[in-house]
Amino acid sequence: MHIFRAKHTVLAALFLILVGLASCQTRPNLVIHESEPLSVVLREMPAGYPSLAPFNYAHVILPKDAFAILESLNYDAGSILPFSQGQRHRVFTRLQAEFLAPELSKALNLALPQEVAAFIVSDPEKPHRHTKGVAFVHGDDLHLIIEELHKPVYEGEQKTYQQQVSRWSLLLGEGQRHFSNHPGGRGVMTNWIITPLR
Repeated sequence: MHIFRAKHTVLAALFLILVGLASCQTRPNLVIHESEPLSVVLREMPAGYPSLAPFNYAHVILPKDAFAILESLNYDAGSILPFSQGQRHRVFTRLQAEFLAPELSKALNLALPQEVAAFIVSDPEKPHRHTKGVAFVHGDDLHLIIEELHKPVYEGEQKTYQQQVSRWSLLLGEGQRHFSNHPGGRGVMTNWIITPLR
């Protein structure tokens, strides 16, 4: 009888250990949306970025709030000439913001503490001109990291030529700031923008 109880105790302990290990692991990438112009996936933070996990998803992010943030983002495309400013452009076209906002909102509201929402969005008529990045909530802020930008089209530009966007940086809007690696604002990452959610 004692051997029978001991076996059950050992089996119960092994079961609890296995359940505990499974809960510590990350789930595989969770696809929120997949179509030609838009992909939104929950995944771990890509390598190469400072680790801020666990992220805090206590805020419910409404699609209209996500849309307002996405549509407000601009970047400076840089200039070929030294000491001159580049042109100001929107990070997302209106159509891209309309596609991305509801799916990004859904992803951020479903994310686990170690997950970010990775996205790629383009206009349906220009699928080769996409914008790629990740988003997550940390504290009371929405963090957006833009990894790739669609290339701007200039008046008079021939269709076979696209100007390279090499030295670009996100421009700060009201209440926004860039992520900084070090105290005092040193080591600013100009492709990483932080927007307060309150």
